[in-house]
Amino acid sequence: MTDLPANLQVNNILGVGNALFTSTAIDPGAEIFHVDRPLVSVLNQGHLKTACSNCFVWLPENGTDGGAIVQKSVGGRGKQQVKKLRACQGCKIVRYCSTERLQECQAQSWKAHHKRECKIFDKLYPKVLPNTVRIVMQLLLRRKAQDIPDAEWQNFLNLQSHLDDYRSASPKNDDGLTTYETIELMSRAVSTYSSSKEPLGFIQSVTSRVLINSLTLTTPTFDPLGLCVCTQAALLNHSCTPNTAITFSGPILSARSLGPIPPNTELTISYVDTTVNTTSRKSELRSRYFFTCACPACGNGLTNGLPDPGPDPTFDALSVRAIELQSKAASQQPEKAASLLNEALALLKAYPAHRQPHSAILHSAFLNALALQAWPPALTCATTAYFSIDPLHYQPDWHPVRVVRKWVLLRLVVQVAQLVSENGPSVRSLAGVDIDWQIVVRELLRQVEEGVARSHGVGSKFEQEVNVLGEGLRLPMGHGRLVNEEVVVRNIDELRHLASLEPE
Repeated sequence: MTDLPANLQVNNILGVGNALFTSTAIDPGAEIFHVDRPLVSVLNQGHLKTACSNCFVWLPENGTDGGAIVQKSVGGRGKQQVKKLRACQGCKIVRYCSTERLQECQAQSWKAHHKRECKIFDKLYPKVLPNTVRIVMQLLLRRKAQDIPDAEWQNFLNLQSHLDDYRSASPKNDDGLTTYETIELMSRAVSTYSSSKEPLGFIQSVTSRVLINSLTLTTPTFDPLGLCVCTQAALLNHSCTPNTAITFSGPILSARSLGPIPPNTELTISYVDTTVNTTSRKSELRSRYFFTCACPACGNGLTNGLPDPGPDPTFDALSVRAIELQSKAASQQPEKAASLLNEALALLKAYPAHRQPHSAILHSAFLNALALQAWPPALTCATTAYFSIDPLHYQPDWHPVRVVRKWVLLRLVVQVAQLVSENGPSVRSLAGVDIDWQIVVRELLRQVEEGVARSHGVGSKFEQEVNVLGEGLRLPMGHGRLVNEEVVVRNIDELRHLASLEPE
C-alpha cells in the first residue's frame, strides 16, 4: 500500500466516520497524494476490447478481434508510437497494449492477478462476468494467495459496507431487483466461479464494500473505462463544494486541490454530479450512500454557488419530456438521435444553458454531432459550454473538467480550421464567419497549456499529450507571429457568436 504523506491524517468524526485531514496548507492545483495503482481495478465490459487491462491506455479503434494498429501520442514531445491490443491467448477476454509493451503489460498483469482468473474467464468465454463480480473475485483470489498484505486487507475491511442499509432498502432497480438482491446474486456468482471457501455472508460484505467505495476508472480526459477501489481515496468524504478532485494517468490515481486549502481542513470530493440542484443531489446521496448531506451548499440551496431556482411546474414538465427524448436518442442511430436531441433542446431553450438537464442534453448533442462529423453544430454546442456553462460549474479556470473541455474544443477548432482552409463541404456554413481560426487555436492552446500543470500535474500523460499537439501546431502557425491582445479578444468574441446559434 502507498503510504499517505505525513501532512495527512485520518480522524474520526462523530456520526460520519473516518475522514482525511491536512495538517498543513495546500496550494491551489497541487497534488495532495497519489497512488501508483489502486488496490483493484477492472475495465467495463465495453472497454475490454478497447483498453489495455494493465496500463489502461484507451485505443477505441481496437474494437476488432485482431486489434487495429493506431497512432497514439505517448512519451516525450512529438513522439508517435504504434500501438495495438492483443487478446490474452488463454481466456481471450482481456487485452494488452502495443507491440513494444505487450510482454511488459501482460507479464505485470499475469503476475499481479490474471494468472488466478484466466482459467475462470476461459471456461466462461465468450460470456463476460459483470464488473463488480470480476472485481470482488479478483480481491478474494489475491487475498487467498496472500498477494494482498494483511495491513492493506485490513484497510479495505475497515471501509464501510452499509450491508444492513442495502438489506433494509426497498426500492427496486430497473431490473426489478433491490440492490441487496443484486448483491446476493453477485456474491453467489463470485463464490461459484472462484471456488471460494469464504462464507457467503462475508462475500456479500466484500461486494457491498466495493459498491459503496468504488470510483470510476477514467482516462486522463474523464472518459469512463471501468471501476477501481482505492483504500486511500475511499477516506475522502463527500461535499457538494469539494476541495479535491481525482484524476487518473493510466493506473496512477492522483488527488489534486481545487483551490487553496488551509491547515486542519478536511479533504473532500463529490460523490455525485454537482451541477444538479440541491434536491436531486440530496436524493441521490440518500439512496446510494445512505446519508443526508449537510454541507453548506445543501443547507443554503446552492448549486456551484448559484441559488437553486424556485418551483417551476412548467420547467419540470418540459424537463421530464426532454429527458425522455434524450433517453430515446441514446438507442437510435446518430441521424435520428440528432433530431430527438434538437427537439429536447428546443423545449429548454428559454432556460439557461447551465441549468440541468439543459447542459447534459447539450453535451449529448455535442457527442452525437461528433459521431456524425457534423462540425458546425458540434462547434455550437462546445462554444456554448465554453462560454455559458463551464465558467459557472467548474471554478477555477484550471479545474480539471474545465481544462479537459477546453482541450476538446481546441481539437475541434483545429479540425474546423483545417476544413475551412480547404473549403470543405461540411463547414461551408462557417465560410463567411469573420474568425481567424489560427488565432483562436493559439488562444485555446495557451489556456490549456497554462491550466494543465494544475489540473493534471507536470509530467502527467495528459500534459504530455498537450505538449505533443502544441508542438505540432506551432510548426505550421510559426513561433514568431505576434498577435495584438485586442485581436485575440475580437476573435474569441466572434467565437461567442457561434454559441448563440441553435444546433442544426
